[in-house]
Amino acid sequence: MIKVLSCIKEKENWIIEVESHNLYIDGKGGQIGDQGYIGDTRFLTVIDDNRVIVEKELLPGEHTYTIDENRVFDIGVQHTAQHLFSAIAYNDYRLNTVGFRMTETYTTVDLDSKDLDEKFVDELEKKINNAIGEGRAILEKVVTREEANSIDTFRKKISDKVTGDVRIITIDSMDTSACAGYHVSNISEIRVFKIINFEKVKGNYTRFYFLSGERAIEDFIKKNRTIKELNRIFSCRDNEILSMVEKFNSEKKEVENRFKDLNTKYCDFLIKELLTAPFEKDGKKYIVYRDDKDTIANLNKSIPEDFIFIGLWENAGLISSKAIDCGELLKRISLSLDIKGGGKGERANFKGDVSVAEITNIL
Repeated sequence: MIKVLSCIKEKENWIIEVESHNLYIDGKGGQIGDQGYIGDTRFLTVIDDNRVIVEKELLPGEHTYTIDENRVFDIGVQHTAQHLFSAIAYNDYRLNTVGFRMTETYTTVDLDSKDLDEKFVDELEKKINNAIGEGRAILEKVVTREEANSIDTFRKKISDKVTGDVRIITIDSMDTSACAGYHVSNISEIRVFKIINFEKVKGNYTRFYFLSGERAIEDFIKKNRTIKELNRIFSCRDNEILSMVEKFNSEKKEVENRFKDLNTKYCDFLIKELLTAPFEKDGKKYIVYRDDKDTIANLNKSIPEDFIFIGLWENAGLISSKAIDCGELLKRISLSLDIKGGGKGERANFKGDVSVAEITNIL
């Protein structure tokens, strides 16, 4: 049972205060927390020892609760995979884990080296999956802090902040770590491990992003569907996709360059036509024109300095001139039209869908 003391709404969330609970707190030790139901109300985040975010208002009083066991198993798979990752990185390469964070979609581990490459990643990943295939028991026991101090096989020193009993998680004959998180009973339950990315962080560390268990399988299914769709689009086999993409990008770049050349030539003719019949008011000459963004950008390069150019395209525009303060003109136009932007001197930019007629009517 969980005793709810109060329930208040903060922004979009309902937060309950409870007398106590045995739920796993979100972010504790780098692990994501429990979800489930308190009464018939779903709880989403366990904030701390006394506060929980719930989906809707929950009346004070005693309530039964259930924890999402499928989620607990998934968390256990990801967390055990992290221990296995860190154990092999340390045992085989003497690399220390200096950071760990689990999210709803992936897990990260930071190792204390910046000189790791694709070859290392492939080798490490293969060793982890080989270990999963062999299987090793996960052993759990709780000892006093004094007893823990006498154990000399810990991969990582226990924090001085830990003063009470210590929960020890051991991967049989491979790793010993102090940990309060969820774990599976055998590393074979991880099923599969996949590093999806890695990057240099904080100068001297490398951060690895990984998936394991059902998350890795779902990722494989998703990416396999993507490959099949690319096969269909390019009418090619799997091993031909990269060359087809390179060919597509090359052709795309060639088309873009041709378009730029044609657009420049088009604007050379267009500017001559626009300059023959400018919109004039109060001794100032305006060219107000609407087209695609690339054409407006090209036209802007060719407008004479004594003209005021207002170029429009879908949901945006610009004001350009050396004859006026463009920012001030934009402020004046903004008083009458639903546009937002800013600028000063020779250039102002704005967002908003307006027509040539709307602009010329208020100049």
